[in-house]
Amino acid sequence: MDGLTISWIGALVGLAIAIILILRKLNPVYALFLGAILGALIGGANLQQTIDVLVGGTQSVMGTVLRVLAAGVLAGVMMESGAAETIAQAIVKKFGGGKAILALALATMIITAVGVFIPVAVLIVAPIALSVGNKMGISKIALLLALSGGGKAGNIISPNPNTIAAANGFSWI
Repeated sequence: MDGLTISWIGALVGLAIAIILILRKLNPVYALFLGAILGALIGGANLQQTIDVLVGGTQSVMGTVLRVLAAGVLAGVMMESGAAETIAQAIVKKFGGGKAILALALATMIITAVGVFIPVAVLIVAPIALSVGNKMGISKIALLLALSGGGKAGNIISPNPNTIAAANGFSWI
């Protein structure tokens, strides 16, 4: 896989194939794999190189996929068990109406500051945020902005790949 270059035409054709198949109601997983295989083959890779690229790419994202799935399960359990409602009541009682959004943003910031990805942190805090929003009459857009902003604030201070890449971008200074 080292030194393998797949043409941009192959990549675009693979993407177009995947999109067309998804629009024709093929399962997205199958459509994306088929698009990736055909795109790599059209882009100049042989079958062995194509399989190597697919396996390597799948391995590189598997940890993230599992984290997001686990966070989704956690969010579902929190909503079903009533834990999100209890936490929401505590936030409303402690911070009041004006600072509830700030508290939710701060919670998301703390979760992402320790290295958790933003989508995972948002999935964890979302059930609580929705309960708080329903109690306080806060719009879902405002809640989403608070969670996204809090996640990005925590992401900036955490030692994750995005922050490290951004810091490396300033190496010329």
